[in-house]
Amino acid sequence: MTRLVRWLLLALIAPFASLAASSGASAQDGVYQRRYYDPPRVERRYYDEDERYVQQRLRAIRRDSAVLRREAERRAAYEAAQREQSRRGGFGVPFLQRLFGGSRPEADERWSARTDPGAVEVRPKPKRIRRRPPEATPAAALLPAVTPPEVAAAPPAAPPSTFVVVIGDSIADGLAGGLTEAFVDAPDVAVKRVTKPNAGLVRGDYYDFVAAARQTLDEGPATYAVFDVGVNDRQPFLDMRDAAPLSPRWKERYAQRIDALLAPFKERKIPIYWVGLAPSESVRASSDHTALNALARERVEAAGGTYVDVWEGFVDEAGDYAAVGPQLDGQTAKLRLDDGVHFSKAGARKLAHYVEQEIRKVYTPKPAVPADAVAGTTTDAPEPNAPPLAAKPKPLAGPLMVLTAPRTTQGGALLGSGSPAAAETLLVRGEAPSPTPGRLDDHRWPAAAGPDGDASAKPDAAPRP
Repeated sequence: MTRLVRWLLLALIAPFASLAASSGASAQDGVYQRRYYDPPRVERRYYDEDERYVQQRLRAIRRDSAVLRREAERRAAYEAAQREQSRRGGFGVPFLQRLFGGSRPEADERWSARTDPGAVEVRPKPKRIRRRPPEATPAAALLPAVTPPEVAAAPPAAPPSTFVVVIGDSIADGLAGGLTEAFVDAPDVAVKRVTKPNAGLVRGDYYDFVAAARQTLDEGPATYAVFDVGVNDRQPFLDMRDAAPLSPRWKERYAQRIDALLAPFKERKIPIYWVGLAPSESVRASSDHTALNALARERVEAAGGTYVDVWEGFVDEAGDYAAVGPQLDGQTAKLRLDDGVHFSKAGARKLAHYVEQEIRKVYTPKPAVPADAVAGTTTDAPEPNAPPLAAKPKPLAGPLMVLTAPRTTQGGALLGSGSPAAAETLLVRGEAPSPTPGRLDDHRWPAAAGPDGDASAKPDAAPRP
């Protein structure tokens, strides 16, 4: 009896124990328990491909096709009757129908448009007939044929005889471009570039300007030498790392590098133009540029060269760095790039203007090409059997004139160079020239005596008060 009661108690407690174990597992795994062993639920899809549905659709298509065929036959018969009536002519009913509009044949009332979801109305797009416009006759074909006059071949351009060698870093490369644009009116001037970006006189292991300068002089002639270097020299020498930049030892070594660079040109007596460094956006860099400019000016003037100071052209009224300023034509433009060191195209042209002024002081341009050498012009005597002047065709072009070239006399000297005293009195001292007696600007009263000594300009009566 006791054993029977024990088995009954175990049978009652077992379900509750399994329920507690399952609830504990669910608490560990989460609220929802995944069952990967459950098969996926498959939904059955029904397709309208049974035989009865297909037959129903085919009957509907045949019925609609028959209705459309009958309607097309009726319209074709009606249009044929209209064409026949139009061919016969006359002022019958077809004419009045065309004029006032007539009744169309009634459509078949048994036919109507489909409204079921599967109905699709397809209409052919009307074809547009594109007519090409008549080809216009070119105006040259309407004009009478004119034989162009024989134009003498232009003489070949003379090779350049004046060479400007520009030596320096990336700023010197922009300076060379500005000089090329500055001497565009002088075809006998050519600009040579001996430039290397990120180079300087300190790092001779990276690029040796002295060796490059000697090689340039050996390869070809050089008339003027322009130097612009020093932006990348604010660093110690490799063999003197203990000497800080701009220290006394550093300046002494840098001066030796400048002298070595100028020596080949000084030996050949080539004019030297050293362009000073412009201010930079960095205040510390601008301070170092000032010290480098003072050192370079001293060594260049000792070698007999010309130091070109460009500092004032790239600062504002307060003397600080200015990225925007007036260019050569007076208009305000951006002169410096965003890095605060290099120049824009307008800034490089302004930088080259300072060098151009110094070079033009000693540059002697070649005489201009005579008018007889210009194509299409001739000064020879007319031939005896030549047609009259009215029948001769006009030349294609007249004489060439360079508007930007400086005005010179027959010998090549500038106009007004014979009397520098008058120009100095007016432009330097600011004194107006003495008025010529009898001229409109002669405001003296009574009028001064004329060139012959008589006061012919005196009034006959005293002026009225």
